[in-house]
This record gives sequence, structure tokens and C-alpha cells, in this order.
Amino acid sequence: MTSAPRTPEPGTLVLTAQQLSTTTEAVPVRRAVLRVETTTEQVMVPVTLTRQRARLHYVDVDPAAAVPVPAEQLLDGATGGWLVLTADEPVVTTRAVPVERVRLVTSWVTGSQDVEAALAHDELAEVITSSTLAAGPTA
Repeated sequence: MTSAPRTPEPGTLVLTAQQLSTTTEAVPVRRAVLRVETTTEQVMVPVTLTRQRARLHYVDVDPAAAVPVPAEQLLDGATGGWLVLTADEPVVTTRAVPVERVRLVTSWVTGSQDVEAALAHDELAEVITSSTLAAGPTA
């Protein structure tokens, strides 16, 4: 709110003085950038694998205890059924799993700074009245 300037009355003198006004403000002093880096490493993991093999073993049969084989079960060089052998096959997959949580937090640091300034002001060196004007200048 501004007021109208005062008009001095006759015979009065208005003296002025400067005043220092300070405020505070937030200023950035440092910037933080959060970067995610990805590294790759090779890992050797031992895995146990199993597989089946077919071996033909001959076992001698005691002819006295042997049971005759029916004619329809005799092998004539071609067999109808297959035996399927299996083996373990390694399957390697990777998946992303959470290992760490990171958060960037801002904090405020307060500080103070001394401010010095030269201020001007009016001074009254001599009071002049109508009686001193009539007497003349002083030596």
C-alpha cells in the first residue's frame, strides 16, 4: 500500500534513510541423476543329466527248467513294439527377480549468510532559522 508523498510544511525539513530488507529463497545447488546400469556375467551351473541306454544281455537257461515258447511269440526278425529310451536335456532360462529397492529422496539444508550493505541517510548539519538568516553567514 503506497501513500501519497508528504508535502513539507513551511519551516519543516524531511529527513530520509535507507533500510535493508532481506528475504530467503530456495536455490538449487546440486542435481542428482539416478541411472540404472545393467551388467552381464556368465555363470557356470553344474547340472546332473541322466539318460537311458539299451544293452542286450544273454542269460543261459537251464534246458531242464525251460518252458516252451508258443509259436505266435517267436521272433521272426520283425518286432511290433518299440522301446523308447529317454535322456535328460538341460533347459536354461533366465527371469528377472527383484533384488534391491532404490529410492531418491530430497532433503533441505538450511544455511545463513551475513549481508553487509552501505545505507544512506540524511543528516541535519545546521538548523537555519529566520533569526540566523537575518544575522548573516557564520564564519
